Amino acid sequence: MKKSIYLVSALLVLVLVGLSIREKVQASQKALHANTVQTTQEAVPANTVTKIQPLKGIGKIKSGAVKAVILGDSISVSQGASNPSTTGWNADLTNSLFDKYANKIEWDNKGSSGKLIDYSLQKAAEIPNTTDAVFICSGRIDRNFDTPEQFSEKYTKLINIIKEKAPNADIFCIVEPPSLISADEYKFWDIRKAIINVSEKKDSYLLDLWSAFPKDDVLLSGLLEDVLHPNDQGNKLMSDYIYNRLVAVINNQ
Repeated sequence: MKKSIYLVSALLVLVLVGLSIREKVQASQKALHANTVQTTQEAVPANTVTKIQPLKGIGKIKSGAVKAVILGDSISVSQGASNPSTTGWNADLTNSLFDKYANKIEWDNKGSSGKLIDYSLQKAAEIPNTTDAVFICSGRIDRNFDTPEQFSEKYTKLINIIKEKAPNADIFCIVEPPSLISADEYKFWDIRKAIINVSEKKDSYLLDLWSAFPKDDVLLSGLLEDVLHPNDQGNKLMSDYIYNRLVAVINNQ
């Protein structure tokens, strides 16, 4: 009789321990799921287009090819991509827009690695008046050379030159992705604010790629080739972000 009681008691203890372990496992799984959802939500681009206004140039892609110019630094030329001509952000964007509208963007990439916004000011003078869209992808390097005020003045001047050279072109102001250079990342935060403010004042379109990337260093490192330049996955994220915003505005017309 006593052996039976002991046996039942032992079985009961095992059952309770099993339930406790299962509850802990389920709690851990829920926490992991919640963290995954939160991480995914953080990586989803927020709608940061400054204002919805009619597109004068790139909207033509619904009926024909679009001529676009890129001004900027190493990120503008997809330096971290394994093959910029096929896995760079603008190459992928071309394919996505072609799948959507059956027309392509004809790119003239005037960007160059290691260049400041001063270089973009020079190259902007070469923009043909038939250009339909201009993408400005600059600011990362400038954080160490210009104050936010100086950069803002140059950025404003750049947009003015573009408008003079190509009056019918849509201007897209890109805020470049975050980096793993934590020592001076705070400097880029002020550059980002300058781009946001100038783009709004000059009636240009804001493409805040910075907001599309995760801020967790581990997750961010999976999207960068080094501490600064997006890899193929990072360039794909850039392309998808820009594509979603362009399509939203084009289809809204």
